[in-house]
Amino acid sequence: MFLFLFLINSYVTSEVVLAHYLPILSSFILVFSFLPLLTKIRKNRSVSGLSLLMMTFGLAQSLYFITYNIYFERFYIALPFIVTGALSGLILYFFARFNAAKRERTQLVVMIAFSLLPFSLLLNSTLDTAMVLNALTYVGLVMSSVRVMPQTYKTLRTGNVSNLSARYFSLQFIAGICGLVVELSNAAPSTAHLLMFIMLLLTNAVQFGCMQYYRMRPAMA
Repeated sequence: MFLFLFLINSYVTSEVVLAHYLPILSSFILVFSFLPLLTKIRKNRSVSGLSLLMMTFGLAQSLYFITYNIYFERFYIALPFIVTGALSGLILYFFARFNAAKRERTQLVVMIAFSLLPFSLLLNSTLDTAMVLNALTYVGLVMSSVRVMPQTYKTLRTGNVSNLSARYFSLQFIAGICGLVVELSNAAPSTAHLLMFIMLLLTNAVQFGCMQYYRMRPAMA
């Protein structure tokens, strides 16, 4: 009897750990993933070599998943998205401060507004809010799936990795594993979240591989 109760308690405890502490751990990992990138940008006073579309989509997809998780009271799972959105927004601020002319700032605002346009569906009172938010997570999924691709394309086209941080993409990969484990531990996992974490793992792994190739290429030559 005591063994049975112990096993139940252990199972419940493990579920709590996965649901509560892994998202917190993932948030810290994401902070550390951004720090080398932010340090390089501040040091060089430039965001050259960095895809702004990646950061714009990072901000937008975070807002979609934050809204969904807060609405459905999945507060702990919202934490990593809050970190990603805030730090992606900070990098966009550095772009506007260090690199952007007036025309480029306008383009950035238009790009952010366009990526957030699907939120306007919430203004339609005839649509069920829960259904709309669930649909918006799939918009976030698409953005999350393609957000690293412009960066990978830019890396392949220019070979410029001067402002990129391998730690950023490797830690993003680890945070993605944490997120996937947490979502799988939920009683009713979100399909969009599961697919988003899987795509996060794949795209960051590819980008990390590209960076390592261009850093090793001079030595190979």
